[in-house]
Amino acid sequence: FEQATFDLQGRFQVEAFAESLNQLVERHQIFRTNFYSGWNEQPLQVVYRHKPAGFRFEDVRFMEQEEQDAYIADFAERDKAEGFQFSSGELMRVSVLRTGEESYRFVWSFHHILMDGWCLFLVVGEAFHTYFA
Repeated sequence: FEQATFDLQGRFQVEAFAESLNQLVERHQIFRTNFYSGWNEQPLQVVYRHKPAGFRFEDVRFMEQEEQDAYIADFAERDKAEGFQFSSGELMRVSVLRTGEESYRFVWSFHHILMDGWCLFLVVGEAFHTYFA
């Protein structure tokens, strides 16, 4: 389980970003993949033609700063505890928490079987490149 968090300051269109993630998933087969065990005693990788991106959005602006900080830390821990199911669901999730009028906290979680930390910069960059386009 890999997880990165970062902040974004400025105007942000959640729906456009969600669509950019879906386009990222459509472009790269690995993000549409699940793994099954027990097929002829060998693991089996299945790549789906279409699979939505794992995306969550939550507005936490109503919380006081201390409450918000605690909530975000707890959110990241719960996300880790949720883990990933190899045979179902997504193996990469992006959560965006709106923390202010023009501030957002990203929690980008993924299984190491999809990519490593070195790739994260490239994947995030590609998602935002599509978002800005």
